[in-house]
Amino acid sequence: MKRLFTILAACLLVTAASAQTISKGTFFVSPTLTNISFNAVTISADGQKESMSRFGLQASGGYAVIDNLALIAGVGFQTGKYSTSSMSLLDAFVGARYYFIPSLYAGLNAVVGNVSLKNNTGSGTSVPETGTTFGLEANVGYSWFLSERFALEPSLSFYYGLVNQMASAKFNLNMFSVNIGFLYYL
Repeated sequence: MKRLFTILAACLLVTAASAQTISKGTFFVSPTLTNISFNAVTISADGQKESMSRFGLQASGGYAVIDNLALIAGVGFQTGKYSTSSMSLLDAFVGARYYFIPSLYAGLNAVVGNVSLKNNTGSGTSVPETGTTFGLEANVGYSWFLSERFALEPSLSFYYGLVNQMASAKFNLNMFSVNIGFLYYL
């Protein structure tokens, strides 16, 4: 067992030693599948809480303003279901990503979105409602480089809704997700 742990530790050290960081002046694009295999969404309004399953896609791009620090912007689309309702969310975000050790990064994004909710009224018809969301998303991830310009990026993210409103009612929206993305240096 000691030998197995020693081999794993050696492999991790070799990977970390050969890991890349982002250099000043680098442009990149990053499509991401969000909410892979695990997600937790909490929506609460008027004392009631709901959880939902969801899936999303995201596309972003960035520019490294200094070594290891990139400014990013992107758009995303998510869809989800809970109880007898369905939700779709189209959002845009801006933020920053910092590589604090080779290939390991942390990021913070400001996210604004447009949400559409369809509630089943029981008569077989859906009543659509629209609203807006604004929040902060923190994420951590690892860039696993498969080549000099291409990386696989597993990450965790947490979205905290600051201002969320549907019609004239306010609601809370918090999301935790496991994501898988791809990074390509241009």
